[in-house]
Amino acid sequence: MSGIERLLTLREENDQAGKVMRLMAPRFEQIAQRHLNGTAPRAVTGFNLFQTPRPIAARMAGLVAERVTGGRILEPSAGLGRLVEPLADLVADWVMVEEARECYAALVKAFARGRKENCDFLTTSAAELGGKFDAVIMNPPFKQGRDIKHIRHALDMVKAGGRLVSLCYNGTRQNEQLKPMANYWEVLPAESFKEEGTSASVALLVIDK
Repeated sequence: MSGIERLLTLREENDQAGKVMRLMAPRFEQIAQRHLNGTAPRAVTGFNLFQTPRPIAARMAGLVAERVTGGRILEPSAGLGRLVEPLADLVADWVMVEEARECYAALVKAFARGRKENCDFLTTSAAELGGKFDAVIMNPPFKQGRDIKHIRHALDMVKAGGRLVSLCYNGTRQNEQLKPMANYWEVLPAESFKEEGTSASVALLVIDK
């Protein structure tokens, strides 16, 4: 290939690459603006933190609100407050517990209302959190069966007539130990948490006490 032929070939390749980049430009522009509409990723540190996708959080909030219209509400694994957001306007006495310090700091900054505790929920008691609760809404850590421990511990803090709404791992132990306790149990569609970085099979459960 002569020098001029090589230059012509390179120009053609550059022209084709330019066309592809121009087609992709709107997508790059949209990504560049994600910080403006709140969809940009947020770097946080937390034990087994997988936030609840907002559509699922809204549904869980609805399950709480249909049973409890006020009183005391607990979120024992609050993360960045994804489950608190859709219930933020409910007139209630909120208590949010979060073990990871960075997530706890974000909660304090994001939510003016409610009591926030930076501790391991499994080491707390209802008395230490101000008494029993009318409702619990939660997405506990799944690793090593911690979801089972968290849900059982949270249920002990629910008043008679109250409701617990939670997610859990759809595993053998969870089906054996939690499903029989539930008034409602639903396995969520596959990859419901894909946008949050996990493909785990997840169940939604409701326990009325």
